[in-house]
Amino acid sequence: MRGISRQILLLVLFAALLCIGIPNAQAFEPILFGQEGAFLKIDLQGQLYGVWRNTGSGPNGTSETTDLFFRRNRLTFWGHGTDKYGFIVQLEYVGAERIQDLYVSDQPGKDFSVLDAYFMADFSNSFRIYAGKQKVQLTRENLEDCFVPLSIDRSLFIYTPFNHSRDTGVVVWGNIPEAKMQYRFEVSKGQDSKDAPKSTLLYTGRVHVSLLDPEYAYGYKGTYLGKEKVLTFGAGAQYQPDAVYSDVANHTDAKGYTAWTADGFFEYPVKDVGTFTLSAAYLRTDFGSAYKGSNPDPQILGIDGQKKGGYAKAGYLLPKKIGPGQVQPFIRYEEWKYAQLFNVFDQKIKWIGAGVNYLIDGENLRLTAQYSHTAFDKKLNPQSQDFDTVAAMLQYRF
Repeated sequence: MRGISRQILLLVLFAALLCIGIPNAQAFEPILFGQEGAFLKIDLQGQLYGVWRNTGSGPNGTSETTDLFFRRNRLTFWGHGTDKYGFIVQLEYVGAERIQDLYVSDQPGKDFSVLDAYFMADFSNSFRIYAGKQKVQLTRENLEDCFVPLSIDRSLFIYTPFNHSRDTGVVVWGNIPEAKMQYRFEVSKGQDSKDAPKSTLLYTGRVHVSLLDPEYAYGYKGTYLGKEKVLTFGAGAQYQPDAVYSDVANHTDAKGYTAWTADGFFEYPVKDVGTFTLSAAYLRTDFGSAYKGSNPDPQILGIDGQKKGGYAKAGYLLPKKIGPGQVQPFIRYEEWKYAQLFNVFDQKIKWIGAGVNYLIDGENLRLTAQYSHTAFDKKLNPQSQDFDTVAAMLQYRF
């Protein structure tokens, strides 16, 4: 109960910040250059988390854990030299985070990095080329703006091997016709290790079809807050030949990597009733059962390794404001089967979470609280025990 009391205190403190008059977050006006179509825009975005988990601390690692950290803190430079050519550079600071997705870290590390850095060539709405370090283009969830999720964050389990969420490469994409269909094709580094059988490239393709209002942007949103009527179905595939060894110690039994995904998103506002949001996806990543080898490549294993499963989530935006903001409760359920996780073969995970968003000025100032339960099918070691997590987040965007 002491941990829960701390979490309630965090929620009260965050709510107090909202109530004492933080001004609505407004994006900086772009700095305009002399040439027509040229500009530079600077954004600051951050997420401060307070998290409690009913395990992870103490001499035996079974006591409650409480943590405060910056989940994200980003400075973004977005510019165009002309109406066709531009760039994006995102710098990110991540705080010392003890409570991780599936475990509590003994030595949390801080990180300051160049998260994104890519060149943009927008030749037309149907043909664009983006080159540099950017998001992996396979899953809708990874491509959703992490500052506009439906729940407190995106799925913990949706990321792909090798580079988690970002990779360096070239993306060709566009909208056809009238933005009802969107295509993406990416060639990137993928597996880039001295232990790889060969030096090959990773190929990713994705397409979606919008049956109502089009989703035409480079990134998706987890909710449009009732401003759009959206029904979109998407699918993607990924392939890299000779990516890993089943026996990396002896460099034998090379295996390729494949993945595929399918997803759907629906959001519909009903006047005087509210806005309903539904979203679901399935993902399968595969290395040809290389995890059964005598000494498999570590990148086959773990939370981003070989797996299959998916999520379903739903939200409801109340039709009227409560105080200065909007209220949006949500729920999400996920089920995954891992080739090997924490040294347990064929491990299954069930994750369920529910919470509420309080939104001021859209997503620019946001308070979110979420409870989640993570359950392991095979409880064979201390890392595979069920746990509960309560999280609160204060988000700001300028």
